[in-house]
Amino acid sequence: MDAKEITNDVKNELTKATEKLATLRDEAKLHLHLATLDAKQEWEEKLEPRIAELQTSAAQLTESSRATVQDLITRVEGFVSKLRHHGSASPNP
Repeated sequence: MDAKEITNDVKNELTKATEKLATLRDEAKLHLHLATLDAKQEWEEKLEPRIAELQTSAAQLTESSRATVQDLITRVEGFVSKLRHHGSASPNP
């Protein structure tokens, strides 16, 4: 496998990963209307800005980008999972 093939593989993997993040972001936003203030703050201050950063810098493909994407997917999946399990919580006033 040559360098061009590796670059294309990484690019394809990152494209799929950023698409997954966009889907997770949309799901999180659906759940946020019932979320606690702490969950909303975690989303707004820690996770959503990282997704925007990643989408902006996705053109710079490196192995570290792959690790960063995987880490962020794991964090956002955990956040969405928490929202799913707290879906019966009452909305904030």
